[in-house]
Amino acid sequence: MKYTPPKKIAEAARQLDFSQPLEVDDPRYVNTEKGRGVVNYNQLFKKMGFDMSNPDDVTLPENGHTLFCGHIGCGKSTELRKLGEKLNRSGLFYVVFVDVALELDTNNLQYPDLLMALANRLLENLKKDGIEINPVFLSNLQSWFDQKIATTETTKSFAAELKAGIKVGAGIPFLAELFGKLTNSIKMGTTYKEELRRVIKNHVTEFADSFHLLISAVESETKKKGLAEKILFIVDGTDKLSSDDSDRFFIKDSSQLKVIRANFLYGAPIHLIYSSNQVQQRFEYFILPMIKIIDRDGNKLRDGYEVMRGIVLQRVDISLFENPGTFENPGTVDKIIEHSGGSPRELMRILKNAYLFAEDKFTVAAVDEGINRLATEYRRMFAFKDSSYFRIMAEVDNGKDVDKGSEKVEFLLFNLALFEYNEFFWRSHPVIRLLEGYQRAVESVRKELSTSNG
Repeated sequence: MKYTPPKKIAEAARQLDFSQPLEVDDPRYVNTEKGRGVVNYNQLFKKMGFDMSNPDDVTLPENGHTLFCGHIGCGKSTELRKLGEKLNRSGLFYVVFVDVALELDTNNLQYPDLLMALANRLLENLKKDGIEINPVFLSNLQSWFDQKIATTETTKSFAAELKAGIKVGAGIPFLAELFGKLTNSIKMGTTYKEELRRVIKNHVTEFADSFHLLISAVESETKKKGLAEKILFIVDGTDKLSSDDSDRFFIKDSSQLKVIRANFLYGAPIHLIYSSNQVQQRFEYFILPMIKIIDRDGNKLRDGYEVMRGIVLQRVDISLFENPGTFENPGTVDKIIEHSGGSPRELMRILKNAYLFAEDKFTVAAVDEGINRLATEYRRMFAFKDSSYFRIMAEVDNGKDVDKGSEKVEFLLFNLALFEYNEFFWRSHPVIRLLEGYQRAVESVRKELSTSNG
């Protein structure tokens, strides 16, 4: 049955969950590439170590760890799912997709948690796809569990409980259930969580050696069956870590992450690439820019508005907007787009806020309330910050250079107060420009510029 956007406002409101990425077959998906400026995914593939200029003749790397960076809510998770679908084929990769937001606790994520989730998800994929692996290549992974988790004094009771609930057996189904329960126990924060992490950290090299045997066997089997040449782990949700946790995960613990020799693509927050150049020394990275609704001079861009309009109208039928407008004659839809700054997440937040004040349609008044409500949320965020944060944004908007590696700039990028667009230009979030603190800062900056130019 062909999908049509909801024509009742309550049904449309249920489509506005900005925290859920779209799956590859979701009919609401809108191709956003033309709206972001020049986004060349082959540049990403080259950073990952292969060239897709000729898809029938591709040489894949043995391993590599690449970050797929962007603002929270810019569409990374949806695009990672699309990339996974594109790369999961004969001659390329056997893609293993790990969404840590679903499988682990992103409020308290450490690298041992991810290592267990990687093993679990690979084993689950093999079971689902009916790919048989010689037991000899599985035995080391089970031996690692038996010798490290099951014999360590602080975790052996947990290991016994874990295995007691699993039907006695061997092979992929048994190991998949074992590592599934282990991963879930870490996610749920059992009393053994910290002890499990400690044991995994103490024996991470042995785990890696065992896991590498399985990876090698899987790649041999998928190649023999004509399914794929290499494994690619796509790790989503790691962009949702707090600023401090993402610094620890991708910088402090980067060596432990990279102990697994395979191909990896991680979702990551954009502020990381400005963290004293530390991430660039450890990872290749690719930036998914915000959708460009303006150019450097503030002129509206048709492509960006068309993409954002498509995102809106795939969720809310155009009949639900009072005066929806067009690019040439802007209306309520365009006003929402303008104040979103080109962020799909902020677009949804404004719409959800507007719904609270709407009756049977998104009226001009409801949209204005939605925008003001979002501005109020940012006002609260800056309530206990000093005026220098507004000063930074005012300087950016008026063409002045700022220290892009400072903690304050990282805070602004992480919290969507500053947006980065293609061609490397920044602008403040449009709703922040409605705040008194920002307006005072702009007045001060412009006065200084006028004096210096006079």
